[in-house]
Amino acid sequence: MSKIIRDAYMASIGVAVLTYEKAERITNELIKKGELAKEKQQKFIQELMEKSKRNSSELEKMVKAKVKYLTEKGGPLKEKQDKFIGDVTLKAKVKGKIAEQKIKETVKDTIRRGKETAGKQQKAFNKLKEKITKSDEERVEELLKKMDIPSKEDIELIRKKLDELESKLK
Repeated sequence: MSKIIRDAYMASIGVAVLTYEKAERITNELIKKGELAKEKQQKFIQELMEKSKRNSSELEKMVKAKVKYLTEKGGPLKEKQDKFIGDVTLKAKVKGKIAEQKIKETVKDTIRRGKETAGKQQKAFNKLKEKITKSDEERVEELLKKMDIPSKEDIELIRKKLDELESKLK
């Protein structure tokens, strides 16, 4: 709002300057036409300038009155605006704290899940490592069990039982 008022004031000053230049031009033309004597030129310009100053003073008074009026009327509006800005600022701070807390919780949860996943991965890695490091004989035994083929030990056990049975039959 102050820019508009300042521009209006500067315009009134511009009008005063413009009036002086115009007054000079007008008096020079009047002198050329013979309607004004050269001696009376300064007096005529001074009269025009006084009128211009009065007009400028009146314009300045009107601008000041309008500024005062707007200031008085704008007071309650400014109070409402300040209250609104304060409310918005407070809400932003509260929302910011809530968002910060949620972010912290999310980060903590992500770290916890990462640790759990790392533990599960470590267990899976250890099992895989264990399977890889088994001896060839152990792998062959596992394969035989899966295919339901008796191992060397199973065959030895069966022979012993057969021998026992054979001895009992004799």
